[in-house]
Amino acid sequence: MRMIPGFIDESAPPGEVELYRKLESAQCSWIVIHSLDLAPSNHSRRTELDFVILIPDVGILCVEVKSHREIGFDGSRWYPESITKSPFRQAQDARFALRRRLVERLATFSQVPVVHCCIFPRADFAVPPNLSVQPYEVMDRGRFQACITGDVLCNALKNMALRIIDADPMITPLKVPVSGLQGEEFVNFCFPIRTRRPEKDAEIRYREEELEKLLREQQHPVLLLAEYNSRVLVEGGAGTGKSLIGLEVARRKAAQGLRVGYLCFNRLIGQWAASKLEGDQNPLLVGGSALSVLMSLTGIKVPDNPGDDFWSLLPLDIQDRLTDPSYAHDARFDYLVIDEAQDILGRPDLFDCIRLLMDGDLDCGRYLMLGDFRNQVLTSVAALEPPLTAIRSYATRWLLMENCRNYKAIGQIAMKLSEADQDTYSGYLRQGGGLHAWNLALYQDAADQIRQIIECIEAALASGFHEEDITVLSFGAEQQSVLPLLRNTYRRPFVSAGAMGGKGIRWSTVPAYKGLENKIIIITDVTPSNSGFDRTRFYTGITRTQERLYLFCHESGASLLAEWVTRARTRI
Repeated sequence: MRMIPGFIDESAPPGEVELYRKLESAQCSWIVIHSLDLAPSNHSRRTELDFVILIPDVGILCVEVKSHREIGFDGSRWYPESITKSPFRQAQDARFALRRRLVERLATFSQVPVVHCCIFPRADFAVPPNLSVQPYEVMDRGRFQACITGDVLCNALKNMALRIIDADPMITPLKVPVSGLQGEEFVNFCFPIRTRRPEKDAEIRYREEELEKLLREQQHPVLLLAEYNSRVLVEGGAGTGKSLIGLEVARRKAAQGLRVGYLCFNRLIGQWAASKLEGDQNPLLVGGSALSVLMSLTGIKVPDNPGDDFWSLLPLDIQDRLTDPSYAHDARFDYLVIDEAQDILGRPDLFDCIRLLMDGDLDCGRYLMLGDFRNQVLTSVAALEPPLTAIRSYATRWLLMENCRNYKAIGQIAMKLSEADQDTYSGYLRQGGGLHAWNLALYQDAADQIRQIIECIEAALASGFHEEDITVLSFGAEQQSVLPLLRNTYRRPFVSAGAMGGKGIRWSTVPAYKGLENKIIIITDVTPSNSGFDRTRFYTGITRTQERLYLFCHESGASLLAEWVTRARTRI
């Protein structure tokens, strides 16, 4: 018997351990893979398979194992209460998800039967008449214990699979046994979706060593707090490493066997986080913007040309689906990392949807929340304060005050121009940056601004930076900015900041780029005024900068900009 992985963690559910031990003692030439999660192939929904068994002359048997000592169905619900979804429905859904993915990826398996069954090694179970399940689809404690050896068990499982295939007119029995080469293809196909992968230990250690170089003394305790506390709230300004910490905690929790969701508010941050987590190839990790993850979990798609009604009713539609028992089970997470929490908590409809993903809600659930609650840009204090007060009462708190991203000169000008809380940062990790860490340029009109922007970009490239190191952000809406004209007239390639793998100069707007960073940030179309001008965007935009900042201001606002800087200096 070929067992993958080659050993089972003794902390696994006892029923799974018993089944694993008996299977590994058999002499059959089968392939047994323990613990698959097909969530990446099923809209990120919890879609677990405890065992997948390739029986070469029969097909593929998907096995759901329950370790309870008592299992029953009263006609409407399962007991004990910890069984929130029918084990047979769970196995069936996972089986169909596996077959869909298998046929898409391996055409040679299109004629290989895929069936499912349930095994209850520790509980007696007589199939009740009000349950649409046949007795041969389940092996309870009596039948399991009667299989004294692994070979007897394999013979029983093979007969179960053949009986299920024979009873289903939609399934054609296997005509030619699965070859050894096909078996290897199947193993390679399952590799990315295996939940328990001990060979990843070396990669985890390497990542921890790399993280050690990035995290500061003020940030390290958060990892320990998240390890020993079920609920943690981290507060800190831009550039204090919140997203970096959030991703690492998500990875560590998933490595412990928990199903983890990393959720944020900003769409671009969500795309960035999803791309980072996808590289781990851990099916227990789901990442992205809160809205995109919620829509994926509930199967909601954006229609062509959606109107205001679609977006206004979307949270209620999501909540309706998440309160359905089957959706609730499949969408639930063991642990949530909620980044940009200030923007999520201040939107009750969205936050109520996320709470439905938690097992235990705010007071008993397991989560890490990270947010900038002093300088929230998109959320009013009135909307934010009630949920934040509640979470502060439930969670262990940690305050990050060391700016690790910006040079001191850049961070200080961000605070001065935005009127942000002067106590946001206790200090700056990066004290240098030189005289040209940030530059203010005045322009007369669009043509003059474009000319100066091009000069800045060319100078940066000449000094050794690459096109991908540069991001151009419009202070306001893209349509009213110089961005479209710049992209059309400048000979160098531009790519949207959301195109993670694209080559070229990045472009976006200041609000959309919140949470991201780049070596060189160029902020365009700044026209200061004393009426209706959003100074908080200075905080959002300027703090994106790692190395150099270029701020393009219309000459009509130069005196007002100077006045704001002078006022801030006198306050400090």
